[in-house]
Amino acid sequence: MSRHHAQARCGARHVLVVAGYDRPLREVFLQVLTADDRDPGAEEDVLYASVHEPWRDWTDVATVTGQLARLGIVVPDSLLKAVRLDQRNEAGNRVVEHHADGPPTVLAG
Repeated sequence: MSRHHAQARCGARHVLVVAGYDRPLREVFLQVLTADDRDPGAEEDVLYASVHEPWRDWTDVATVTGQLARLGIVVPDSLLKAVRLDQRNEAGNRVVEHHADGPPTVLAG
């Protein structure tokens, strides 16, 4: 499974967006996690998870793009491009952090 993440905003909240490609399922996924901005050590809460909407077409990266738009979340273009490439290449075991103001940082894979 590949995992691409980026810091973003959802309304007034800071969120962590995680998206990627799951090889065994042959699907993409999306999670939006949030933590209490006043307590950086606080445990993250799930604001959105694609697993809760299995009826959507998670074989299409456009579903990820659409869900992010519905939530009003903007992520670096590199994140969506990387998920698309992972799906096309059936890549797994990649962890990449995407930044709004610079190139992605490969953490694994």
